[in-house]
Amino acid sequence: MTLTIRVRVPGFDPEEFWQASPGREPWQAMVDKYTVLAQLAALPEHERAPTLREAASRWPGSLREGELIGPERVDARATAAAAGLAEPERPRARWTEEPARAVVCWATLHLLIEDQLRFRAAEPQHARDSEAFARWIAARDASERWPDPARIPTLLGPKLRVRSAYLWLAARAGLDLPSLNALLLARAGHWDRRPDDPSWSHPS
Repeated sequence: MTLTIRVRVPGFDPEEFWQASPGREPWQAMVDKYTVLAQLAALPEHERAPTLREAASRWPGSLREGELIGPERVDARATAAAAGLAEPERPRARWTEEPARAVVCWATLHLLIEDQLRFRAAEPQHARDSEAFARWIAARDASERWPDPARIPTLLGPKLRVRSAYLWLAARAGLDLPSLNALLLARAGHWDRRPDDPSWSHPS
């Protein structure tokens, strides 16, 4: 698929995202994830529960990914993840094949969702408050994932949702949300557009 990468939000230059290198740890996490997703596909239904729990806990969103993309794409992404682990300092922009681009975006997205889960566990009384989340992020060493966190409520809206992580990644990567979803999940769906999505997140 052809991606149209451009500035979606003033102040967020997609070049900064794509020219950065994921590093060894995220690539290793993706190798581990696709190994587990491949194992899941081969397990009988009655033996899947422990592996399902592991995948859901370690890589939030991965079960949905595995279900929607199918075994062939899981294998292709596993191959891409192994190649990335061999060159962990290679910039994201130099991984041009679709499986590799999906993997580098998922590697970031899992971390964004994990940040939300940690916040909700730490401050359950503010679990859906994006302003409280922005303050929580600002007090932690998360600037690589959430640059300029004070902008979180303005860009994503007052309500913190899992979808907020997808929107933040779309803004940083210079993609509209349907294109990011198509890359991550290999298909279009009802999840591509919601009435309260910010205007910048959809094709004009």
